[in-house]
Amino acid sequence: MESFEFEPMDKTQSKLSVAVYGPSGAGKTVSALKIAKGIQEQLYPDENLADIGLYIDTERRSSTKVVGRNIGGEVLEPLQLYAFEPPFDIDKLAELVNYAVNVQHKKIIVIDSYTAFWSGVDGILDRVAELDVELGTQKKLYGAWSEKEIVKKKNILKNLMSNSQCHMILCFRAKTEYVLEINSHGKQQPRAIGLKEDMQADVRYEFDVVLSIDKDTHEAEVVKDRIGFLELRETSDNPTRPLSVEDGKMLAQLVSEGLSLEEIEQRKRATLISKILDAKAHNSGIVKRLEEKFKIEFTPENVKKFKYDTLMQVVKVLQ
Repeated sequence: MESFEFEPMDKTQSKLSVAVYGPSGAGKTVSALKIAKGIQEQLYPDENLADIGLYIDTERRSSTKVVGRNIGGEVLEPLQLYAFEPPFDIDKLAELVNYAVNVQHKKIIVIDSYTAFWSGVDGILDRVAELDVELGTQKKLYGAWSEKEIVKKKNILKNLMSNSQCHMILCFRAKTEYVLEINSHGKQQPRAIGLKEDMQADVRYEFDVVLSIDKDTHEAEVVKDRIGFLELRETSDNPTRPLSVEDGKMLAQLVSEGLSLEEIEQRKRATLISKILDAKAHNSGIVKRLEEKFKIEFTPENVKKFKYDTLMQVVKVLQ
């Protein structure tokens, strides 16, 4: 029978993933820059945002138009820029993020807008349309959507933020609807509201926090939260206020509380080592055979040098 290792259900540290969406002009770029600055101030106060941050701009460098401006009493500081031009291939984006994190050591990444890789030029929807034509009359239950290439791209799109070892802020365009409201002059006028992010339906579930930005007031509504950000916002006088650097600091604090991944790994190693040494103390015949196999005595000093996979292998045999 397969053995399984359980562990205490403690709160752990993680990398932040935030989605910001709203109609055109709602202030997604401003919100993303303020959150990024808050993360830097809270977690990396001795480093410059431009050194540890990357802004991936798919909107023809529109982010550069707001950098340096004072909005809401806060100056928008720049990150390094990567102007991502069509085609908007999600595979290329994944390579870019991997390079930024593992080669350039970026700790905060903004992607504005992530929608481009779904419904932009040569995004997933375009590729599905092309494949539908290529498949022609071939009988497939879901057409191009069931093709391996498309399934892979959808999975990358859905899981990019949760698989990355950096803090990520992703901006989405919103599916917009207009409603008629009475203005201050007693006349009806249309107002744009962002109903839902223009994106793959289930991508929302992968984020820690999802924020909807109002076009006219720039106020932020928390529409999804699994780290406690909503409760913090609700303690203020205006819980739907526009996002600020302070909100970025709060978000960073919430994901930095608890055990680090390194601490969890050390604790798991300690548990495995304890099981091996306990079996050794009870003169287990299996331990003696394992010592002969590995050609090493299972002393505390030697066992502590084992790699995690080796520890797991030994414990499975003992069980």
